[in-house]
Amino acid sequence: MKNKTLILSTGLAMFSMFFGSGNLVFPLVVGQMSEGHFALAAIGILLTGVLVPFLGILAMFLFNGDSNEFFARLGKPATFWFPLIALSLMGPFGVLARCITVAHGAFRLLVPDTSLWLFSIFFCVVIFLLTIRKNRIVPVLGSLLTPLLLAALALIAIFGLGSVDLPIAADSGGWNSFKDGIFQGYQTMDLLAAFFFSAFVIKHLRNHKGTQEDPSKSISIFFKSALVGASLLSVIYFVLVLLGAMYAPELASIPPQEMLGFVAERSLGPLAAPIVSMAVVLACLTTAVVLASLFADFLRKEVSKEKIKAPLAVLITLAIAFFTSTLEFSGIAKMLGPILEVTYPALIVMTVLSIFYKLWGWSSMKMPIAVAFVLKLLFRAI
Repeated sequence: MKNKTLILSTGLAMFSMFFGSGNLVFPLVVGQMSEGHFALAAIGILLTGVLVPFLGILAMFLFNGDSNEFFARLGKPATFWFPLIALSLMGPFGVLARCITVAHGAFRLLVPDTSLWLFSIFFCVVIFLLTIRKNRIVPVLGSLLTPLLLAALALIAIFGLGSVDLPIAADSGGWNSFKDGIFQGYQTMDLLAAFFFSAFVIKHLRNHKGTQEDPSKSISIFFKSALVGASLLSVIYFVLVLLGAMYAPELASIPPQEMLGFVAERSLGPLAAPIVSMAVVLACLTTAVVLASLFADFLRKEVSKEKIKAPLAVLITLAIAFFTSTLEFSGIAKMLGPILEVTYPALIVMTVLSIFYKLWGWSSMKMPIAVAFVLKLLFRAI
């Protein structure tokens, strides 16, 4: 019974680690673009949005959650430059700014005329206060919001899937739908999240009394936990892709960050939709606080070598995030898209080879990653 409890708690922790703002948007976009080929589109995003990030957790598990050891296989400079670039993309130049736009899209369901720049300023001020004070509100909100969002998504699925007919697949476009799913899975950037956020999950598993008494059990419990987390995430992705496909004609004119609120309003009615919207806003806030804190700490400790104080580091982080957020969700996606399209295959190769290294002693690393990067550049240029 203890092992079952550990498997469930670890699996839910893995799920929560990947269940962020982008995860509520990109599957809907995939479905809306699928031209009825929602199954192929779903397979695409499940590969890069679920399988690949969980491979990232496995790699970090084999490295005992030590990201420095993991990145050091690329050379000593990589232990600084890789985290800096990755945290920049996850932080003010990417996911953090995207959280602001998703929160704004959800808030507009309540107050339609709210401008992005005004909302972004207010949101950044709240993030600053919560980050500086290390407020206990954030972990409490995080633990409460995941069940609330899951319940809301379940209601949207029950009422939304039953009120619209399944889309008819177009004669062509299946391969493009699959590729769109693959690409939108890159946009979640959950593989990068696995590199930096999985340490807590691994520590939770490693420190359990049962795995300490018998370390051989840890790998079995890990895989069972990963199956729990991946299965839950996969079901949600598939449902969102299906909803996106079913409501595709109506979603064609809706910005990505407002799609979930629109589907909630259509399926649950005008009274229930604001509850979903506020849950999304608060979920974006908790994610944003974590990302802002992570980047600001790296900026203060590793970049400035403690020459700047924590409040200034957070202020710099949020100033960049504010200006990035003014690009809006689609603008941020267009900026990140080419970067992720070119680098993600190399990151996947790095992850797989790191697993091979720990399990079977595979030593070659830099050359295969370079080849994957160059090949992707060539394919993109053709």
